[in-house]
Amino acid sequence: MEYIFRSLSNEKVVDLIPYINEKLSETEDTKIYIGTDSQNIGGKTVYASVIVLHYGNRGAHVIYSRLKVDRIRERFAKLWKEVEMSMEIARYLTENGINATYIDIDLNPDPKYGSNNVLRAALGFVESYGYVARCKPEATSASYCADRLCKG
Repeated sequence: MEYIFRSLSNEKVVDLIPYINEKLSETEDTKIYIGTDSQNIGGKTVYASVIVLHYGNRGAHVIYSRLKVDRIRERFAKLWKEVEMSMEIARYLTENGINATYIDIDLNPDPKYGSNNVLRAALGFVESYGYVARCKPEATSASYCADRLCKG
């Protein structure tokens, strides 16, 4: 996996697997949410992937990775890449013994929105690997963070 992850709290680069394992050892009942969002800015498409370590009602910790690629103009391709990136991260964590259960998909179930045409395929893809897919409005934690990181 070629992502460079940073802690949102201090911007330091983290060694992903040891870092998450350390955070998990510090707190019980942590849930992991993974999400990716994208934004076309100038001639580039900026992707932001986040891993949210949610500590129940005691807060959360966010690590993220940003990736810039040549602008992807076709909506389906751009949105599908978001799903693929989240799944790549989830599978990497799972392969390294970290239970990444939730994938937040920034797609809208309302047919009047353009992202809806990707939703069914994305849900099937995520769930076929045994992850729990969450979409709007339930997919708030990772999707919101990724959205903010794309823009800033």
